[in-house]
Amino acid sequence: MRKMSDKMKIDISGGCENIPIHLEDDMHWECLNTFNYVCCNIPGPGTETTDFEEQMPGCSCTETSCDTKCPCMKYGPSYTCDGKLRKTISTGIELSVLNECNLLCTCPDSCSNRLVQRGIKHRLEVFKSDGKGFCLRTLEAIDYGEFVCEYAGEILTREEAKTRFDKQEKCDMNYIFMLNEHFTSGVHTTFIDPGKIGNVGRFISHFCEPNLSVYPVRVHNLVPKVCLFAARDIYANEELTYSYGQSYPGTTDEDKKICKCNSEKCRGFLPVDLSVLK
Repeated sequence: MRKMSDKMKIDISGGCENIPIHLEDDMHWECLNTFNYVCCNIPGPGTETTDFEEQMPGCSCTETSCDTKCPCMKYGPSYTCDGKLRKTISTGIELSVLNECNLLCTCPDSCSNRLVQRGIKHRLEVFKSDGKGFCLRTLEAIDYGEFVCEYAGEILTREEAKTRFDKQEKCDMNYIFMLNEHFTSGVHTTFIDPGKIGNVGRFISHFCEPNLSVYPVRVHNLVPKVCLFAARDIYANEELTYSYGQSYPGTTDEDKKICKCNSEKCRGFLPVDLSVLK
């Protein structure tokens, strides 16, 4: 059978993304078509919508691109002029707070402080992997520090996250992402579940030596976007991976799943954080 061209292939994003997200083999579409695609986070059951509705303050900059005087950069510029994380060309010190210009800002859409809000720019493909299920790869090279995609889905309360986690069997896929941000006022935790409503980020697998890094970025409102950036130069047709984190202290081997990343530094088990149950 002749392989279908990209123009004929199914776009799993349904046209939501700038660039179609294709399947390597459209024969898998029936078993994959089990979730609704969204490009950004949405409030889940019981979640307060205030954080989604309250807009971040905008800047009044009128130049082609904002500079360090812009209030949106009060923690320092996030990106280089060519659209990469600034830390990648500095001394290696990672930025702790990433804020972008937003809907209320007067700077143009071309401003260098508008990056993740522009969406995906690299061609990505979902494929079926032996033993790991569906995974994601890039069809073109990605430079170190470039934005790849968000990990987007339903924003959950801790109670809803716990309820969903409790209903899972050990063999079930767990998509719930727990982001802990440490501020002077304390730890702020965000739960994201793309299991039923989510984006392409749900297909990215764990790897003990990943090629992506995770950063929270705030754009139009207070809800953080969990954004994935290239942690090194990535080659065309390479699988995209990130680390699921560290296992929660006290977790037993019975709570864990075998890691199948086949890395030389593989830790043996997928990380699991059961603090969501506390």
